[in-house]
Amino acid sequence: MRVIPIRCLFLAGVLMCGACGPLFDDVEPACEGWRPGDVVFTELLPDPEGTDTGQEWMELHNPGRSAMDLRGLLLYAARADGSQERAYLFEESVPVAPRGHVVLGDVRSESLPAHVNHSYGDVLGSLGNSGGLVGLRCGSVVVDEVRYSGPLRSGVARIYDGRLVPDAVDNDEAGRWCDAPASSSDGGTRASPGAANPPCAEAATDGGVPAGSCLSSRTGVVRSLSRPRPGDLVITEIMADPKAVADAQGEWVEVYALRDVDLNGVTLANEGSGRALLGDSRCLELKAGTHGVLARSADPSLNGGLPSVLGIFAFGLSNGQEPHALRLSLDETLLDEVSWTSAATPGVSRQLDPSRRDATRNDAPEGFCPTPKDFRFGLGDQGTPGAENRPCT
Repeated sequence: MRVIPIRCLFLAGVLMCGACGPLFDDVEPACEGWRPGDVVFTELLPDPEGTDTGQEWMELHNPGRSAMDLRGLLLYAARADGSQERAYLFEESVPVAPRGHVVLGDVRSESLPAHVNHSYGDVLGSLGNSGGLVGLRCGSVVVDEVRYSGPLRSGVARIYDGRLVPDAVDNDEAGRWCDAPASSSDGGTRASPGAANPPCAEAATDGGVPAGSCLSSRTGVVRSLSRPRPGDLVITEIMADPKAVADAQGEWVEVYALRDVDLNGVTLANEGSGRALLGDSRCLELKAGTHGVLARSADPSLNGGLPSVLGIFAFGLSNGQEPHALRLSLDETLLDEVSWTSAATPGVSRQLDPSRRDATRNDAPEGFCPTPKDFRFGLGDQGTPGAENRPCT
């Protein structure tokens, strides 16, 4: 992307433009005649497996019968709320064939991998792993813009349903996107850059998934639930009084799994009448040795910048100096419970010392302590949501 030099200096009230360079209009490629939907976003890989830098990409599709050229357009990326936008100007020809695709990546080397057609380098920064916004515009005309959510695991692309005709209006609907299913013909690859997308799994409904089963977003198939037993899940961290955002959006609870389980059907409850039944027909998979975040909101632009949220609860977490409790249960069987009486510190989570990470040893209030100030997430609150806790001192 060209950086336009500063050509004129204002000195002592006199505008001096001696050896001024060309005006921006002279160097910006022409951008005329574009309409919304001339090209549309159909696939993104915001969270590659391993290092993100240099491996992120996005796919555009030309649904029309005439070739298009991206020269002169602006490609932009931002947070889901539109803030912190960064933009890349196509200064050279990037053709998109009729009914064809072009893949744009953040490749940092001169040689492009086979699946990337054009590199925008480091201009857009890193795409948000848990969600964000990408768009393409010609002057004031927004050719296409989508808000995306992050995939459930690294290395899996988010795709627009291959059963649908790509459209700049229809691809605004989150329900028309899904994690790319595994390909049986290509070694289980979970992406299709530069090619037509596979179909998303049928939308899960109450009658579409048998009782005791769930639809795996990882494999795209229906399978039996792996139900947790007492001791399989441990409550490890609690944010009862966020400071960066309002409590109603920013409260969250972290749980740790000691074996592979699904949280579908698990109830999270507080010391009062607050209860939330987790999950629908999509598998809420939590692998052994990993943490899952349960929150009031799954939108990182509202919840303070949390990582991927596994489940949602609607009740509030009280933060005064009074008896508190949180319980996880399944079919009235208690899985784990923690209780405490101290008031919450604004913007600081309470975390369990890793040495006490089991459903019995986390019962003692002294096992929890405030998260150290050096460990911050998202918009700056102290906590380690979805990550390893720090030892209490």
